[in-house]
Amino acid sequence: MNETMLKVLQGFLLIATLGGCSTTYEPRLSLPPAAFNRSIDATVEVHPFIASDELLSGHSTYGVVAEDYVNRPPSKLTQALTEQVVAELSAHHVFLKVSTYDVEPDLILTGRVERFFEHDRRKLWALVPYYSDKLASLFRVNTYRTNGEIRLTMMLLKPTGELVGSYMGRSTFNEDYTPNSEVRPGDRLNRALGQALAQIRDEMLADPALPKTRHTEAF
Repeated sequence: MNETMLKVLQGFLLIATLGGCSTTYEPRLSLPPAAFNRSIDATVEVHPFIASDELLSGHSTYGVVAEDYVNRPPSKLTQALTEQVVAELSAHHVFLKVSTYDVEPDLILTGRVERFFEHDRRKLWALVPYYSDKLASLFRVNTYRTNGEIRLTMMLLKPTGELVGSYMGRSTFNEDYTPNSEVRPGDRLNRALGQALAQIRDEMLADPALPKTRHTEAF
């Protein structure tokens, strides 16, 4: 085997090794408890959320941008996000019933993902890991910074397609940190996701156009 072929093979092995070490980001939604002890008196059919044109075209950052992290395509991530929203709205009894299919739903819930990203990176002075980690340990300073944003719009429609209400949730973060095993890339994005959905949930619960019922002991 000549030297050129050996270098090519080494390159492929390096790519395969790096690819094998990558972590795929998955949305994990945890909805904080509501301040209102009630549900919206309606059965809801949830339709798949869509990503904005900016996300689909690659003009806007999407998912987790961090060392050794990869993201599924926007359409796949929004599908996973839809599943998480259905599970959390159902678990917290925001509506009487939430599902992806209902024979005769009272309302249709759909949504659009406008912004959905977390960007984690080393600070400029910390780009040499060994020395920067030593300095960080000595002076107790953070070596990484992260920022991100969630912006969601959800719509409730009548089965006829008539708009009942539009609700928006947004959460941002901009933090310095030192990596540890407790909070990993994507965890802050998931936290922001829960905050954004909580805003939407509270807007819907406060909407006078939507009939409410108090929680029962069965919940």
